[in-house]
Amino acid sequence: MATRFWPGVALLALLQSGCVAYTQSQPALEGRLLDSSGKPIPAATITLKSHRPGTSTVTDSKGFFAFAGEHEWSFFLPIGPIDKINLSRLLISAQGQQYDVLLSYGLSGPYGSGPSEVGVLCTLPQAQLPTEKEGTTPDICQRVPYKNMLASRAAE
Repeated sequence: MATRFWPGVALLALLQSGCVAYTQSQPALEGRLLDSSGKPIPAATITLKSHRPGTSTVTDSKGFFAFAGEHEWSFFLPIGPIDKINLSRLLISAQGQQYDVLLSYGLSGPYGSGPSEVGVLCTLPQAQLPTEKEGTTPDICQRVPYKNMLASRAAE
């Protein structure tokens, strides 16, 4: 009887030592999509992919798009290193072309996450750019301060 008791006690203690965290699963994103001459591109489909399947939106008449930040509850056992990969990609479908932009990538712990707010200004090239090995399109989106993107949207 004692042989069965101690492994059960150890397992119960291990499960009760777990932690619950409320982490960001998708950053808040504000952005604008322009053509190569600096004119806004309306009605382009923008998809933000993070930890979950992608969330999509369409650019407005001035080329602006936005995604709200999302959070999730997670349970973890503090045994060994506790890292997760934070990956955010922006998929752009505009003017008959497809673009794949890597927004952020990195490791974080159970309480950390990637950037909480991201602002981007994307300018489509005149011709389709070749993709890199990972499938991303280089250099079409520049990071800008999130608050600047909000102010720019309000000013338009």
